[in-house]
Order: sequence, then C-alpha cells, then structure tokens
Amino acid sequence: MFSGPGTIRRRRHLLLAVAAGALLTACGGDPEPAAHPASRPASPTQASASATPPSSAPASSEPPTTSPVEQDVQDAFDAAMKAHPGAAPATCTENAPLDDADCGAALRAAEKAAADTERRLRRKDPENADLLYGAALTTAGAVQDGMARLRDPIPCYGLSDAPQPPPPLLAEAESICAEAAGLTWSEWGIFLTAVEA
Repeated sequence: MFSGPGTIRRRRHLLLAVAAGALLTACGGDPEPAAHPASRPASPTQASASATPPSSAPASSEPPTTSPVEQDVQDAFDAAMKAHPGAAPATCTENAPLDDADCGAALRAAEKAAADTERRLRRKDPENADLLYGAALTTAGAVQDGMARLRDPIPCYGLSDAPQPPPPLLAEAESICAEAAGLTWSEWGIFLTAVEA
C-alpha cells in the first residue's frame, strides 16, 4: 500500500533520530541532553543545512593551515639545516671505501641537523616536548643511534679514530659500513617526513 510523501518524510526523520540516538548511546553520549534543549536543531534537514556551506560559496584555494606544533617543528628543522648543511645520502655509495671523507661528512651533517632539531624543540617547551613533538624527537634519536653504529665497532667513513680493520677483513667491514649507512639514511628519510610540513 502506498504511503504519501508526508508519511515517508516523517518516517525518514524518525529513522534518522533513532539512528542518531543509538550512535550517541553507543559512543557514551546522552541522546537527549537536557541542559541545552534550545541549542539542538529543530530537524535533521536544518542541521545539515547549517553544517553545509552554501553551494554558491567559492572553494578556498588557500593551502591548509599549519598547526602551531607543526610550525615549531618546521622552524626548528629549518634552523638546524641552516646551521648544519650537507646531509646528502647520494654521497654514500654502496661501495664507498671506509675512509670516504665525503660520505662521513654527509652523515655527520645529518646527525648534527637531527640533534640540533631535537635540542631546539626541547628548549622550546622543556616540560611538554615529548608530548608535543614526539615523532620528530623519536626519529631524530633514531638518526643519532644510526650514527653510533657507524662509529663502533668499525670506524666507518672516518667517523671515529679507531684503527682500520686489517686487510683480510676490509671487504667485510666495508659491506657492514655500507649496510649501516643505508639504515641511517633510511632513518634520516623517516626523520624528514616527521619534520617537513
């Protein structure tokens, strides 16, 4: 049997109200807040109309805004990179010799930029730095940990004053250093995703 359009509309409004109440109850909310009954929209159609901008409004062409926390991270990273330029993964090839000073300098610049970014963020808000800037701090720490692997036990790319391994172990040491450098550059890439807006 056909129900008129008015009946269908009333049923739709009833179904929307029941669904909203069930959703609020499932999420721990009160489906009928008594404190502010006047603030509720009169009907679901009014709620959707007020939440949706008019179709005649022009779409915004401005880029999304950066949050203050993201801006703090970006500013700290930019300042650190200015102070310590030269982090360039391409300078460390897979078959770079253990005494490759260019590779060592690029790795050292990456370590200093990561450490300086961390220092600046911790200085910005000492009490809440871990909470506010957690991803940037964690990934900066990973870069610094990677550098520790490159200094000890094998002195890779002139990063420490430890003696070079004897000739029979040189090829194996170079392979270990290349792998450790690759991991450090991967950690650097993850750090970059955490600090660049």
